[in-house]
Amino acid sequence: NCAAIAESIAEAELFGAEKGAFTGANTLKVGRFEAANNGTIFLDEIGELNPSLQAHLLRFLQEGTITRLGSNDEIKLDIRVIAATHRNLPKDVSEGDFREDLYYRLNVLSIDLPPLRERSEDIHDLVNFFSTKACEQINIDQPKFTHSAMLRLSKFQWPGNIRQLQNVIFRTLAPVSYTHLTLPTIYSV
Repeated sequence: NCAAIAESIAEAELFGAEKGAFTGANTLKVGRFEAANNGTIFLDEIGELNPSLQAHLLRFLQEGTITRLGSNDEIKLDIRVIAATHRNLPKDVSEGDFREDLYYRLNVLSIDLPPLRERSEDIHDLVNFFSTKACEQINIDQPKFTHSAMLRLSKFQWPGNIRQLQNVIFRTLAPVSYTHLTLPTIYSV
């Protein structure tokens, strides 16, 4: 999650750092890109990446190499990059908030996924998926959602999108120790 990495450590986190590259770098740090070699890296919230890291990412996409912080040696990698964002990147590009060349390097195949409120037909499958996961996690038998509950879930606008639905399902199915949570009536099972 590009938005969750502190700017001060982001370069080392993504591209690695040599021992002694900065104060506190007591050992070699393998970055996320190097760890993903011969595989796939998913960069969530790519629109939040700072300009300096945008340049590093662009260089990787063009050259297929990274350089760890504190090193001059290039490391050749073979990685498929998948990126996602909630931002309007073409608008950010036009306003100078996102590199145009990086946008076009990333935008090889674009999938526009509308928010959950615009695809209520997916609610039933998502509820079943999330309830299966939640029941496995909290070790309970999976209940059946009533038709009324599914109808309410389908009609809700979901401003928090799929993550909100996932949390609602978990909270709805949580064991008695979680019953102190206040759940709106829309979440009844």
